[in-house]
Amino acid sequence: MCNRYSNQISYRAYVEILRDLGIPLVSPDPSAAPNLEPRDNIRPTDRVPILRPVPGGLELRELRWGLIPRYHTKSIKEWTLLMTNARSETLLTNRYFKGPAASQRCLVPADQFYEWTGPKGQKTKWSFRMKDADWFCFAGIWERATTTDGEIESFALVTMPAGPDVQAYHDRQPVILQRGQYKEWLNPSRDVAPLLSPPAAGTLLVSQAV
Repeated sequence: MCNRYSNQISYRAYVEILRDLGIPLVSPDPSAAPNLEPRDNIRPTDRVPILRPVPGGLELRELRWGLIPRYHTKSIKEWTLLMTNARSETLLTNRYFKGPAASQRCLVPADQFYEWTGPKGQKTKWSFRMKDADWFCFAGIWERATTTDGEIESFALVTMPAGPDVQAYHDRQPVILQRGQYKEWLNPSRDVAPLLSPPAAGTLLVSQAV
């Protein structure tokens, strides 16, 4: 977990919400907004949008989901660990994640994420959405590695023990930031510990997905 989520967010939605939060989207230039492809089934190793700080606000970039550490200089295929998720409990001590967690935090936008329950071959797919928002952001960390395939930028989601809305479906969940926490998460001088707690019961809407 978490190994599937959806992002069907328009560029205009990013611009409006982030402007209101005081962290405007400055790249790509909002005056030439890109036509973002709706992504209903994002998988590990896909390249997908993340938001990270730049002078004056935030930039939207597409990074590989599955963090490759800075020191890996061989080909991507030679990195065999699929590091899509970083556990909050060891985020600041794990040798792969502590560097990015200290200085390279990002927001990973989504409109829902998925979990499965049931026996193999008969699994039920569940969708989790925010009750009071069309989209939200996971807490993420990103890294840049110079490999034989070229420069690769990648990211991982931060996960934690499941909160009340998720624990009946899985024992862990991604860290979902409230919009008022976006600035705090992106500020490398702020302690992340207060942000790594599950939302209150009833924050997420759960439904069976197709």
